[in-house]
Amino acid sequence: MVKAICKDVGPGLPGTSKERERAAAIKKELEVHLDAGNVATEEFTVAPNAFLGSLILSGIFVIVAALLNISTGSFSGISSLVTSMPSLVFSIMPLLLFVVEFVYSFEIIDSLFGKRQSVNVIGTLRKPGTTSVKRLLILSGHHDSAWENTWLRLPGYGFFVATFTWIAGMITMLVMAVIQLTGVIAGDAGIINVGTLNWVLLAYPILPSVVLSLAYNIRRGNGGSVPGAADNLSACGVVVAMCRFLVRNPECIPADTEIRFVTFGSEEAGLRGSRRYVERHLEELKRLDARLLNLEIVAYREIGILSSEINGTVKNSPEMVRSVVAAADRAGVPYREKPASLGVAGDAGPFSRAGIKATTLLSFKMPQQMLAFYHQKWDRPEVLSIEPILNTLKTCFEWINSGGRTDLDEP
Repeated sequence: MVKAICKDVGPGLPGTSKERERAAAIKKELEVHLDAGNVATEEFTVAPNAFLGSLILSGIFVIVAALLNISTGSFSGISSLVTSMPSLVFSIMPLLLFVVEFVYSFEIIDSLFGKRQSVNVIGTLRKPGTTSVKRLLILSGHHDSAWENTWLRLPGYGFFVATFTWIAGMITMLVMAVIQLTGVIAGDAGIINVGTLNWVLLAYPILPSVVLSLAYNIRRGNGGSVPGAADNLSACGVVVAMCRFLVRNPECIPADTEIRFVTFGSEEAGLRGSRRYVERHLEELKRLDARLLNLEIVAYREIGILSSEINGTVKNSPEMVRSVVAAADRAGVPYREKPASLGVAGDAGPFSRAGIKATTLLSFKMPQQMLAFYHQKWDRPEVLSIEPILNTLKTCFEWINSGGRTDLDEP
């Protein structure tokens, strides 16, 4: 399935027609195993360029802040407050955008960007004869692909230097603006001079930080240039394979339980598809004690079970994490429980933020695989191997078969 989508459809950026084609291909695969009436799509509106567009805005704000800082005291008859105070405001904005829009993944500037339609795909399965549902288990991945990351593609390990430089530039600009405004308020020319950018700081890290922000991604074509085989068609493949297995082996479906096989759209636009799903189904998710097991990049034999989400800012349900750890133990697969670090955010995040039990399985080796194919045009089917897929399938089966419980002896 992954090979077919990469070959016949290609990359699918959030909100593009190619993303919809990828979703349609997965819907068709689910319909092969489920009755067509048990597979649905849900449309939602998204501003796909807002999430990473916040980085471009950050670069623009740093430019404006730097120009105002340099010009402070250069114009006779104009108070230095007229330039130093706005310089501080504009130097705060990049870090604020980075934290709120990028790190916390809130939609604070989305209204400024153009809107498009994206789609989630949902397949539903119950054990034959089930008339009432008391619990909902969701297995998920995302079908959209990412923008190509410029600084992973070009400098390799220099990406980490580039990331440090980018953040250092924003922090340096803020510190200099604070010092300069302090000097202006105090009427101290020496402090003003200390807080005014010089050519050394402009050369590094200010100007490199601006370049890194403005050219963070390569934007090509309707669907982009990243096939997204590992990130995240590999997870979609596991979702479909688990559906196929359970349809053929209905005795493995827990009683009074509904299984949903979901692939989200616009994950790469800041988890927008999963957020829209939670918003639309929140009452139902709470009523049915829903539990979501999200899959992200099935490409490494050792499974990472995330205890937190959205760059470590949201804690996943300890009960949910324990249930997946227990499933991995029963499956006999290598795993490691770990928190999400900066740069790690998946579709379990909106569920956990809303109080729904959720976690993510991340089968990805850092930094080797990140540098090899993550958000790059070489994320093709060739980067996948069977062992990570089997390990993830075994874990998912044990988790579903147990009804998402920590201990099989629990009621």
